[in-house]
Amino acid sequence: MSEIPTGKLYGVGVGPGDPELITLKAVKILERVHVVMVPSGKGESIAFDIAKPYIKGEVLKLEFPMTRERDILESVWDENAKKIKKLLVDGRDVAFITLGDPMIYSTYIYVIERLEGFKIETIPGVTSFSAAASKLKMPIARGNRPFAVVPAEDEKTMKKILDDFESVVLMKVSGNYDRTVDLLKAGGFKAGLVIRGGHEDEEVTFDLEKYRRKKLDYLSLIIGRKVGG
Repeated sequence: MSEIPTGKLYGVGVGPGDPELITLKAVKILERVHVVMVPSGKGESIAFDIAKPYIKGEVLKLEFPMTRERDILESVWDENAKKIKKLLVDGRDVAFITLGDPMIYSTYIYVIERLEGFKIETIPGVTSFSAAASKLKMPIARGNRPFAVVPAEDEKTMKKILDDFESVVLMKVSGNYDRTVDLLKAGGFKAGLVIRGGHEDEEVTFDLEKYRRKKLDYLSLIIGRKVGG
């Protein structure tokens, strides 16, 4: 399908939280677009704080409810896509900002699926797990060995991943932390935890036991490698 002659949508990843990890290209886009869309939700106010010094245009907030109800989500994605379409049809360039990278666990993905035919460019951002690996001094992949990135939500999926891979990134660990630590220990993994990576109050540790039965921040992840792997 040919592109519709309108404004352009930019998906802009602003990095994992450290303001100095936003890319030069992201800054250039934020400085020149007419409108910056800021999705609601955990982490996105942080994305706005990072982007704010570079924004010259209008700022609009998009509501994305924290629910797993598919019907509700579909309706919200449709409605937010309509709002963006209207701006694009009016000839305005729009940036949709996300924490980390727009193509990894981002609401941006569901919006652009509804904007076929419009001009879209995605500006990649530094991911939370690449930044975490640097903080932990813990390589994620070396040689020709594969690794896996998976949300720590479904125990059956996690067990399979931990059986099949020697290097893993476990995202969204705050909701199932204690069981995740159990599975890593049972699988023979050395693991590091990063909480609020890149922020002033970040925590970087290999002492996973210390955080059992505690309420972890949403911006927490674990990187694990099988001992001897």
